Amino acid sequence: MKIMIVEDDPLIRQLFVEALSKNGYEVIAVASNGADAIMMYNNLNQKPDIIILDFRLPEKNGFEVSQEILATNSSAEILMISGDPTFDRKAIINRGINFMQKPVEINAVINEISSICG
Repeated sequence: MKIMIVEDDPLIRQLFVEALSKNGYEVIAVASNGADAIMMYNNLNQKPDIIILDFRLPEKNGFEVSQEILATNSSAEILMISGDPTFDRKAIINRGINFMQKPVEINAVINEISSICG
């Protein structure tokens, strides 16, 4: 399964890359801000099975990124993760975007990916 990770915190980003790779997932793209994420996604010949997307990002937030990706590929699977307590999770879920509240355990993220992508 191919995964794209969009996370601005370098420690969390690295944790995701290492843990997912160790569990048999192929991380095909990693971005640290929203603008780069959109550019990378659009340039990928083979799209990821799922995008793990932080909400608070430099340049464009996760909601903006998800909307741009879904506008070009309505079947894209997105797992948005946010630690922002003011985040409107209902708005995200109503748009078909999966959501997890930080802090998250990596095993919970892996289980969520498995349930989303089957």
